[in-house]
Amino acid sequence: MPTNIMEGFSLSQVAILDGATSAEDALNTLGTDLYGVRSAAIAPDVGNFDNEGDDAVLSSWFWLNFATISVTAGYISLPVLAAITGKAISSSGSGATQKYGFDLWHEDHFNVSPKPMLIRVPSKDSAGAVRRLDIILYKAQFGPFTFSGPAYKAGMEVSFDARALASAADELGVAFVDGKKRVGRMVSGAVI
Repeated sequence: MPTNIMEGFSLSQVAILDGATSAEDALNTLGTDLYGVRSAAIAPDVGNFDNEGDDAVLSSWFWLNFATISVTAGYISLPVLAAITGKAISSSGSGATQKYGFDLWHEDHFNVSPKPMLIRVPSKDSAGAVRRLDIILYKAQFGPFTFSGPAYKAGMEVSFDARALASAADELGVAFVDGKKRVGRMVSGAVI
């Protein structure tokens, strides 16, 4: 029986979900994979207020503004750029002469609708059972993608930054029964 205490190690998948299939049901067809991910990070942006009186802090209030998502990949995936921006990939030719194209930082690429997203981490529970840990973000607002390089013998990387915003609905657009907003959820599941 698996435990509900887990550790995560490394990173196996980052994907933009299609909004029509839940992360648990999609399994290996999660949407558009950010292929060749080298690193991914999630950092909450929090605020706080200290209620002071009588020369002391009497209480503290904390809140979450959003969570910053940073992903760096070694491959440039045109399907990912299309999923983030909502713009199509162009293609011409066939076979070995086929070409693919995508506008670089087109003015319509910015401020597009948010997308659900998933970060998958291989994990084990406290009893040592192999699991997977999914971090599902309901509403990721992507900024412009950026490049590092190309640099001699160091290659080229593409980075995607997004803000995970609080949402009143899950990745399928289903409103939460309690009416409260949340950024996402974590799910520990069996490796299938």
